[in-house]
This record gives sequence, structure tokens and C-alpha cells, in this order.
Amino acid sequence: MKALIIAAGNGTRMQSVTHGRHKSLMNLLGLKIIERVILGAKEAGIFEFVVVIGYKGEELEESIGDGSRFGVSITFVHNSNWEKANGISVFKAKDYFKENFILLMSDHVFDWKTLFQLKRIKLKKDECTLAIDKNLDSVLDIDDTTKVLIKNSRISSLSKDLDAYNAYDTGMFLCSPNIFAVLNETISRHKNSLSDGMRELAKEGKLRAFDIKGKFWSDCDTYADIKFAEKKLLKTLPKSEDYFIARNFNRKVSAFITRFLIKTPITPNMISLGILGLATVTSVLLAQGTYPWLLIGGILIQLISILDGCDGEVARLKFKQSNWGAWFDGTMDKYVDTIIVTGLAYGLWNITGNILIWPITIFVLLGLITDSYMHMKFKRVVGNLIKWKGLGVERDLWMLTLAIGAMTNQVFLILIFLLVFMHYKVFSRLTTAKRISEEIDTSSIQKV
Repeated sequence: MKALIIAAGNGTRMQSVTHGRHKSLMNLLGLKIIERVILGAKEAGIFEFVVVIGYKGEELEESIGDGSRFGVSITFVHNSNWEKANGISVFKAKDYFKENFILLMSDHVFDWKTLFQLKRIKLKKDECTLAIDKNLDSVLDIDDTTKVLIKNSRISSLSKDLDAYNAYDTGMFLCSPNIFAVLNETISRHKNSLSDGMRELAKEGKLRAFDIKGKFWSDCDTYADIKFAEKKLLKTLPKSEDYFIARNFNRKVSAFITRFLIKTPITPNMISLGILGLATVTSVLLAQGTYPWLLIGGILIQLISILDGCDGEVARLKFKQSNWGAWFDGTMDKYVDTIIVTGLAYGLWNITGNILIWPITIFVLLGLITDSYMHMKFKRVVGNLIKWKGLGVERDLWMLTLAIGAMTNQVFLILIFLLVFMHYKVFSRLTTAKRISEEIDTSSIQKV
């Protein structure tokens, strides 16, 4: 499926900060706005784009090029009547679309998962679908937002001036080629906006609504809109699998740090390697076994735990996620954990001379490695559909425990606690795996 992006307008309301540049080339958390649109669509499985340009068209074309650096192909169509409403820009691209296509705005950013779901909708040959947001607190400038009234999953009316409405227009459409015939008719009546064409479809009951269910989207019409979009986008960084410490503390700090990292050439893998370097320094400090080094080391342990979220956040914000990156990050985490625990143990042994510290440390690390190995190995053998019922405790609490142990000079107690905890967790994995395996075996026998 192809996507049409309209980018011909001059963005009058942004002129005070763009100083004549095209507004979709403004920066939004490390990427230009239109780059976010293209890469978001690519993430949703779209690799062919037609971009309609007008105002500062050459600048825009030169900036994004033919799409090769994004791993997509881009064709440009010039709209010489760009001063007029955006329906003309859509109509200019009529010769490039013979099948259903996605229609996007160059200044509307979105969650790619929304677009992935939108493009899977089955349309009748004369229909269009508009992605709408029923969260009426999701926009900054209500007056300039297109409002939508939905009745029975169909859009009955849409306009910026609606008094009665129950959703917002997000600027994402799934269109059949019939939209060009509709626009041809409305433009002939000097109704030149895309909304004019969509209102015609709505009158005929041919404009369907797709609820994005609160997922991220934002219209970047003004500089204030961009700052608002940044805040909304940063709120999407926490992952559903984040646990208590990560969700309620680490992510708040890491998101603040990430806002600066994305403005630099630093890559997610460079962050992972940097954390390993910081862990090595931390281990040397912890190995002193005395204050103030234990206190400084404890603080650095928690900083490492926070920074561990930054590589993934930068990857998601810059669309640089990869299986290799995820694997590399996980591998570096094991090195970091081992280095820190070893530094703590050495420092305690150096001060106390208690030889018992080393077997305890070895079994702590064995439990840590075994827990991770069991999880991955079982999923590989049995299948990715297995849902582990763990203890709800993961690396965020593990790192905080080490940090507290160092800062309070209770390293021996923390090592004993981690010894018991990690092997209890391993035992929990074993019993869970056994139960799941028995359920699968029983199900297989019954099918036979």
C-alpha cells in the first residue's frame, strides 16, 4: 500500500519561528516533523510515498530526497496552486493511486501502530476511513482542530466550527480512489479543502470512523504545538513491561536525559557501551570498600539503572529499533551486573577478609545468569506464546537493591538477600515452566 503526504502549504501560523522554511522541516525530538511522518508510516509497513509539495517545495525535496536514506521510495508532485486549500493538493496526486491508499498530513505525527491497524481496514470501493480521537483533552488548540461528530461508527459531520462533536480529526485517512472523483466535484464548486470532500462522503454515509483509542498523535501547526507534541511523545516512552521502580522513577529521569541525547549523533548502541564504561568505573569505586566511595558507587549504580532506559528511548524516538540492538543491550546488561556485583564483593572482602563472600557472590551471579538463560531457552524451545508468570520484580529493583546496599554500607546483607531472592526466582521459573509444559503435553495428547 502507498501513502500520500500533502506538504504544499506555507504554514502561516509557524512563520514567526520557521523564518521562511517549510514547517514540516522543524525539529521534533531529534527528527524533522516530516521525517517522523515517513518513518512512522514505514514502521507500519508502507514503503512507497507520493509527497505533494508547493511552498518551499525545492527545499523540502532536497531535504528528504528520494527516500533511499529512509529505506523507502518517494515521488514528488508539485502543486502550483498551493496557496489554495489542501483538497487541491490531494487531487493533484490522482494519477498515482489506482488502489486504496493512506493519506497523511506532513505536520501530523502519530503512533505507527495506529496506522498499521488503519491500513488493514477493508473498504468498499467508494468509502474512506478517518482515524479519530475520542479523547477531547488530547489537543492544545481546540479552536483550530477539526471536530468530528460520530454516529453509529460513521462520521456525520466534521468542521473546525462544530458546536456538537465527540471526537477529533487526527489527519490520518484510509482512502479509496473514489476520493479523487469526490474532490473533482467539490473543487469545481470552488470548495477546495479536503474537509469539503470528506463532508460530501459523510453526507452519503461513506466516511467511516476508526478510533485510535487514545494512542499518540499531534498536529504541529504552531511552535506551541511542537512543544506540546514533544511532551505527549515523551509520555509514550514507558513500556508496558516496565515494573514499579522503572515506571514511577527511572523513566521520569531517563526521559529528561533522553531529550538531550536525541539532539546528538549518539546512537543507542553507543549509550549501551557508555553504560558499560560507567559500570567499570563504578566497580573500581565500590572495590575500595569504604566511604565515601561506597556512597558515590551506590549513586552511580542507580544512575546506571536510569541510563539503561535511555538507549531504548533514543531507539524508539529515532526509529532505530532492531533485534540486534535489543540483543546487544541485554548482553551489555549482564556484563554491567557482573562487574558491579564483583566490585561490591571485592570491596567487602578487601575490608573484612571474609572468604565466604566469594562463594556467595558466585551463586548470586549464577542465579542472575540462570534466570535469564531459563527465560530465553524455554521460550525458544516451547514457543514465544508462553506468558511467564513471574514475581513482578526485574532489573530495576535488582539495581536499586545493590545501590541501597552500597550507600548504607550493608553489602554483606544485600548479597545474602540477593542470593536467596535470585534462587527463589529461579525456582519459581522452574515450577512455572513445569506447569506450562504439562499443560501443553496434556493438550497435545487430547488432540491426538
